[in-house]
Amino acid sequence: MVVVVPNKMQLIIVGAGGLGREMAAGIRRYDLPYDVIGHIDDEKSGANILDKIIDHAPIATARYITCFGDGAARNRIRSTLASRGAKFTSIISPTAQSVTPTEGLINCLILGSCTISNDTQIGSDVLIQTLAVLGHDVVLGDGITISAHAFVGGYAVLEDLCTVHPHAVILPKVRIGRGAVVGAGSVVIKDVAPYTTVFGSPAKVIAYGNPHD
Repeated sequence: MVVVVPNKMQLIIVGAGGLGREMAAGIRRYDLPYDVIGHIDDEKSGANILDKIIDHAPIATARYITCFGDGAARNRIRSTLASRGAKFTSIISPTAQSVTPTEGLINCLILGSCTISNDTQIGSDVLIQTLAVLGHDVVLGDGITISAHAFVGGYAVLEDLCTVHPHAVILPKVRIGRGAVVGAGSVVIKDVAPYTTVFGSPAKVIAYGNPHD
């Protein structure tokens, strides 16, 4: 049985792994305006699991948020559930600092004490983790993951589904291609091709992927 908390929007977290459980705890800790009624997950089980994602029929009165570390999974599963009628929200930590408006973002997680400067464009299904810093006029595509303590300089462009690992630095005006991966602690001084993994300071190519990876 689902118990309704007055004045709070019912929230279903898609994913019951580490990030999903972290989000549920954070929402309760900071008393955000959501009542977490449970998770849906294809692999986990337990009292807090409402359903499998593959079988779930969306609840019209609830909002949804995908909690997976992989941006492609967030994007794909959000699209699948939205096609069944699910309505998605975004979770913005009260300790995040953004002078770029965050209203209207779709299925985004902006976590604790990150900083977002002015005129940043943020796509759907984006995860910005704790203490990341985004400069002015940065462009983020859909399904981007920016990990803790990463820095993205002004006018940088991150195309869809790319991942920036912890403590990486992307210099201003650099473009990170679709599906590319920036390794932890890297310093990226020039553009990165799509589906390429770079690592080091300065960052160098260490692997090539393809759109099906």
